[in-house]
Amino acid sequence: MRTAYCYHCGKSHPIELMRQLATGTGKRWRCIKSIEATKVSRETRDAYGRKITEINQIDNEHRARFAAAIANSRRSGIA
Repeated sequence: MRTAYCYHCGKSHPIELMRQLATGTGKRWRCIKSIEATKVSRETRDAYGRKITEINQIDNEHRARFAAAIANSRRSGIA
């Protein structure tokens, strides 16, 4: 399955769920979900943005904890 990185939401999605858009710096991939989200009210878009931000923050926290756990296990000789 081919994927592309969505510059809007920061995730990779299957190509079938993406559209290529022309920007000032060239063509970029964007997921259909994020494109559709721009067609609603500003309040709804802001809520969508907050949700994506929260998801990304949680994901980053999990990655940081995992990396710290690996580093700690290596320091203590468990790995």
